[in-house]
Amino acid sequence: MSKPERMDAKTWAVLQAIQHRLARDPAWAVLVRKRDWLCPYCGEVGVSPFQTRRAPLDILRHLVRECRHWADGAPTRFGQGSLEAKAHRLELEELLRTDPAWRLTDWLDRWRCPYCAEATTVLWHAETKDVPPPLERVLEHLDRCAPYRDKRKPFSAEALECIVAEADRTGQLAATLRRRIESDPAWRQATPDGKWLCPECRRPVPEVDISSDLLLTSTAPLRMAHHLIERCRLAETPALGAPLVGAHQRTGTSPAPTGASPSSTPREGKAPAEPSLRNLERAREIVKKMLPAETPRLEGYDLYCLYHPAERVGGDFFDYIRLSDHEVAFLIGDVSGHGLEAALIMTMVKKSLRLHAQHHRSPAEVLRQTNLDINADLDARTFVSACYAVLDARAATLTFARAGHNMPILFNPLRTPPIRHLESKGMALGVYCGGLFDKVTQELELSVRPGDLFLLYTDGLVEARSPTGEPFGLPRLEAAIARTHGDLAAQTVAGQLFDEVRTFTAGRPQDDDIAILCLRAVSQG
Repeated sequence: MSKPERMDAKTWAVLQAIQHRLARDPAWAVLVRKRDWLCPYCGEVGVSPFQTRRAPLDILRHLVRECRHWADGAPTRFGQGSLEAKAHRLELEELLRTDPAWRLTDWLDRWRCPYCAEATTVLWHAETKDVPPPLERVLEHLDRCAPYRDKRKPFSAEALECIVAEADRTGQLAATLRRRIESDPAWRQATPDGKWLCPECRRPVPEVDISSDLLLTSTAPLRMAHHLIERCRLAETPALGAPLVGAHQRTGTSPAPTGASPSSTPREGKAPAEPSLRNLERAREIVKKMLPAETPRLEGYDLYCLYHPAERVGGDFFDYIRLSDHEVAFLIGDVSGHGLEAALIMTMVKKSLRLHAQHHRSPAEVLRQTNLDINADLDARTFVSACYAVLDARAATLTFARAGHNMPILFNPLRTPPIRHLESKGMALGVYCGGLFDKVTQELELSVRPGDLFLLYTDGLVEARSPTGEPFGLPRLEAAIARTHGDLAAQTVAGQLFDEVRTFTAGRPQDDDIAILCLRAVSQG
C-alpha cells in the first residue's frame, strides 16, 4: 500500500503497524462467521464486513473513532484464544436468533440441539421466542454433545422439524399410555420374565420391561410408545387424548393371559398357522442361494461374516458388493418375521440394494432408493432393518448409514475409548415411503486406523437367552469383543463371539438367526 498524499506521517506509521499485525499476529485475524473483525483492544466487532484489501483503513478508522481502549503504543487487551471464544459465542447468538434449525423446541418447550437432535435441559418457552435461549445453558450442552465435538454436520431445519414432530408424537403418546396403564389392566399384562405383552399385536416386547411398578411407570411408557409407532403395525394411534383401542377390544377376543407366547396367542380372533415343513425347507433353500459365494479381498483389510440360521429360518441377511479395485460395500440386515415370507422379502431387498449400489456411492442414498423400491410391496406389519457400509481402502475411510439396525461397534485397544457404538440416525425400511425416511437417514464417515475392528450384527446375537431366560445383551458382547485384543483374524473374532453365545445359552434352542460381520484393518509392522 502506497502512502496517500493527504495522510500525515504519524497516521501512516499506525497504518503500517496495522498491516504488519494483520500479517503476523493471529489475534488480529479473528473473524465472526468469516465476516466481522474482532478488535484485540476492545474485544468488540470493529469492522463489518471485513474485506482484505481495505481492512487496514477500516481498522484504523475503528481505532481512531470508536475504540475506547486503543492508544498509540498501547498493548492489546485480548489474545487469540479469548477472541476466538468471543467469536464462537457471537456466532452461536446469531444462529439462535436467525437460524430455524437452532430455534426448534419440543412439546415440553425443551430446546432441540441441531447436532444430536436430542431434547436438552434448556427450556425455551414459545411466548419468549423473540429472545434467544440462555447461551450459557446451550454452551453447557454443546460441551457434552458428541456430534458437535466430533464436528459432524448439523441437521437441516427441515429434517430436524420432522425428527421433533416424531419425537413429540412419541412423547405425547407415552403420556397417554401412562394414564391408560393406570386405568386398563390390558396394558399391564406381562410374560413370566416381566416383558410387556402388547394388547395391539398380542406379542411380548423384549425391550419393554414391566417387572416392577417403578419400571412400569417410569421407562416403560416411552418404550411402549416406540413399539406402537415404529413396530406394531396393528396399532391404531388416533388423535392423542382419544382412547387407544386394544386388539381384544376391536375383535371381541379376550386379553392375552400373562405368560402367553406369540404362537399361542390369537390375533384378529384366529390362531396363526405355523409354517409347513415344506415352506421352511423352501425358505432355507432361498436363504442358502442368496448367501455370497465368496468374500472380496482388499489389501490391508480382513472381512468375514458368520451366519447361523435358527430352526424356523428368520430374515437375517448379509452381502458384499465389489464397487472398484479399491472399494467394497458390505451390508447386514434383518426382515421382521420368519419363514418363507421373510426369505422372499430378503431376496427382494438384497436385489434392490445391489442395483442401487452400482449407481450411488452414498450409503444413505442407496438406502433411500431401496426404501422407495420395496415400500409398496410390504404389508403394514413388515419392515426391514439394515446397515450398509462402503470401505475405501485407498482413502482409508469407512462410510455407513443405518436403517433402524443395531449400531455398529468399533473396537481398537489403541483408541480412546477402545469400544464405541457408532450412532447415526435412521429408521427401518418399509415404515415410511420417502419423506421422513429420506430426511432422517444420516450418513457417517470414519477414518480407519490399523487395528480397527468394525462389527455389524443382528439382534439374534444380543437377544440369545440363557436357560433361565436372561439375554446375552450388549455388556457381554462388549466384554467378549475386548477379549479379542484386536489382533485376531476377522473369521476368528466372529467365531469366538458365536462360541461365547453358545456357551451362554447352554444348549437352549436358538430363537432367531445370528449374523456377525467383522471388518478388521490389519495392523502394519
